[in-house]
Amino acid sequence: MRIVFIEIENFRGIKNFSWAPAAGMNCLIGPGDSTKTTILDAIELCLNPRSYIFADDCDFYDLNINDPIRIIITLSGLPPSFITEDRYGLHTRGWDQAAAKIVDEPAVGLDEALSIMVVIDQSLEARWSIHNDRIDAAESDPPTVRYKDAKQLATNRLGPFAERHLGWGRTSVLTRIGEAGEGYSLQLAEAGRAARMSFKAADQGVFKKAVDRAEELSKLFAVPVRGKFTAELDVQGVSLTSGGISLHDGDLPLRRLGTGSARLLVSALQHDAGPPHIAIIDEIEHGLEPHRVARLLKYLKTPKVNEGAGQPQIFATTHSPVVIRELTAADIFAVRAKGGTTTVASVAATAKDPDTAQRHLRGTPEAFLVRKVIVGEGRTEQGIARGLDDWWQTLEEDSFALQSVVAIDGGGKDNAPLVAEHLRDLGYDVFLLLDSDEPPNQDALKRAKDKGAVVHQWPDECSTEERLFLDLPWDSVRAMIKLAVDFNGQFSVMAVMDNALSAAGQPTATDAKLGHDRDSEQVRRILGKVAKDKSWFKDITRGERLSAVIGPNLAAIPNTPLAKGIVAIRNWVDGA
Repeated sequence: MRIVFIEIENFRGIKNFSWAPAAGMNCLIGPGDSTKTTILDAIELCLNPRSYIFADDCDFYDLNINDPIRIIITLSGLPPSFITEDRYGLHTRGWDQAAAKIVDEPAVGLDEALSIMVVIDQSLEARWSIHNDRIDAAESDPPTVRYKDAKQLATNRLGPFAERHLGWGRTSVLTRIGEAGEGYSLQLAEAGRAARMSFKAADQGVFKKAVDRAEELSKLFAVPVRGKFTAELDVQGVSLTSGGISLHDGDLPLRRLGTGSARLLVSALQHDAGPPHIAIIDEIEHGLEPHRVARLLKYLKTPKVNEGAGQPQIFATTHSPVVIRELTAADIFAVRAKGGTTTVASVAATAKDPDTAQRHLRGTPEAFLVRKVIVGEGRTEQGIARGLDDWWQTLEEDSFALQSVVAIDGGGKDNAPLVAEHLRDLGYDVFLLLDSDEPPNQDALKRAKDKGAVVHQWPDECSTEERLFLDLPWDSVRAMIKLAVDFNGQFSVMAVMDNALSAAGQPTATDAKLGHDRDSEQVRRILGKVAKDKSWFKDITRGERLSAVIGPNLAAIPNTPLAKGIVAIRNWVDGA
């Protein structure tokens, strides 16, 4: 049994939403407040009917209680008993897998499906029922799901409240695995008797004064005393129930485990316990190291062999690059919310091919966790953008983190436009920063532009390094050469500069130094080309160090292409 379609109206940050999830893993990613957790909560609310819920006015979209909350979950792969006429067979619908849509009447070639609906109005009372267009047209009380059947539909929320699942309480996962509640009763009764005998054998002197005074007052007020008052252990008073039995490692109760260890163990136990077939995990990485997250993901995606079932359906959220790297592109869905409308886009389906999608996820997972992405052509551009973020913060400008921006390495002139296009297809805002010394992938660049990516290329057919050497003040040019010496060694830097200058008929840096008298466009171009050809700054850290030279000098060169390009980046970050 799995969810094939989800519809949500007026629930928290969602005004309207519809989505046909995948049969296996559905890991939702996106920036904060994109309603990822709201989707998970809506699924759990709809498929777990209960006698009460803790709803309030804040659960209504925009706090408008006049528009009721309405959640409809449609399931296929129903148990045979569900589709008999005396159960829900007369209320089933058809699911067209190829078209990813619901047909109200079941038909040949369609999967039989059942829609469950929950409605919450201003009374804050939830009403669960079976839903289809035929029932709505009848204008009578809709049929409901039997309690016994509702247990089969229920979701399994993995991980939270780990402590209570490490004992044998009424709703504990250990109780569900054991299925031997009647056996516990005898053991608890025997434990109670043993506790009373042990208490009786202990020193009763500590209670004597209070017991004797109680007996005296009882006689004084004509309360019958049948024998003699004593202090005994009342087992009922200390709540000796199955919830008091907990899992131990030796003498240590496992509820004392750390957050991550307890969550990992309980998640595995809940997944292993069998039905429900639909699992929900919010922030799957919470409390776990990368290697343990990887192990948990592999385990959750493994079919339960003992049930002979297929892959379980899982709905999860994450804010971790580790999780994104470990999952496949087909497992990951980008969530966006705007003006009450929430949309979900498949990372795999929006890429040109599965390999491209997977490469982007593994190469730049952090890009998929923000709202805005600066795609630099290479590591130099990425490092410069990161360094400028640090510089702007010293000027009390908003940080990239505050604006939900990240700078990434686009992987070269041909790949960067493909990355930008893919991110735009998923709903991200994209700023693509490119060199102009070599033409990029023109088809991908045009598609990225057409889809809304902001593209900035340096003019005059030059690389980023050449642009820096052309536009920055001469003292900054010398500062960049000093950085190159720090990174690459003085002998190496001086040798390649001297060779390039000498080949152009210019005095070498060794002979004539690089004082202000050497400041000319020709020398600047030579030095910029050497910096590019010898990869002086093709590294994220080196790009960040360059920004420490660039930032303080921007005010002195406001009309240069370099300054205009950086102002364009800042304006885009601020949404100007």
